[in-house]
Amino acid sequence: MMGVRIHRVNRETLLAWLGDALVGEACRFVANVNAHAMNLAWVRPSFRQALNCADLVFVDGYGVVLAARLLRLEIGERLTFADWMPDFLRVCATRKAALFFLGDTDEVGAAFAAWVRAHYPGIVWAGHHHGFFVRSGAENERVVAAINASGAQVLLVGMSMPIQEEWFVANRHRLPGVRVALMSGGYARIATGRIPRGPRWMTDHGLEWLYRFFQQPRYTWRRYWLGNPLFLMRAVAWRYFAVSPRD
Repeated sequence: MMGVRIHRVNRETLLAWLGDALVGEACRFVANVNAHAMNLAWVRPSFRQALNCADLVFVDGYGVVLAARLLRLEIGERLTFADWMPDFLRVCATRKAALFFLGDTDEVGAAFAAWVRAHYPGIVWAGHHHGFFVRSGAENERVVAAINASGAQVLLVGMSMPIQEEWFVANRHRLPGVRVALMSGGYARIATGRIPRGPRWMTDHGLEWLYRFFQQPRYTWRRYWLGNPLFLMRAVAWRYFAVSPRD
C-alpha cells in the first residue's frame, strides 16, 4: 500500500509468529504503520526502505484500515500495540526471555523497568538506555555494545518514527543475540501511565486519536487534523491516479 509492504495478520497469528521468533535462529524485525507512518514513508524514502526491510509490518492505526476499506484493499486487522503487547510480555515471562528497552528518558526507562518487573516477574530485565544519544560514531558504538553485553533476546526501540526504524535497520547486523526487535514508540509511557489511553468505546471504534488530541492538543493537532486527511488524499492519488511516493 503506497509503496509499503503490510502483512495480513491478526492477533493470534502475530503472537504465534513472535513466539516462534523468540526461539529462532535469526533476528526478527517487527514494525507497524498508522496514517502518520504512511505520510512519513511517502516523503522519506529512507523510512519507506526501513519499513520494507522489516520481517513483519502490521497495522496500528484506524486511518490505514479505513483507507484500505475505501480503496478495496485487503490488509490485516488493526493491532494496537498497547492491546496485544501484554500478551507477548506474558510469553516472554513464561520463557524467561531477556528484554532491553532503548528509548525515551532514563526516568521513563527506569519506571518501565519497574513496571515490567512488577507485572511480568519471569522476564529477565536486561537493561535500558535513553534514546537521546548520537546515533553514529563512538556513542552509538557504546549503545550497541551495551545491548550485546546485556544478553537481550527482545529489544524494544522507543525513539519515535522514523528514528527508531532507521536506527535499527542501520544496526541490525551488529545485534546477533537479539531475536525479536519491536518498534515500540511511546508504549513505555502508556504502560507506566504517563500517556492515558482513551475509554474502551473510543479505542474499539477507532477514536483513540481524538482522545489523544484532547489530552495533548498542541502536540497532536498537526498530525491528526492535517496528517489524517493528507494521508487519505495520498492514498486515493496512489490508488486511482498512479501517483507514487517520493524517490
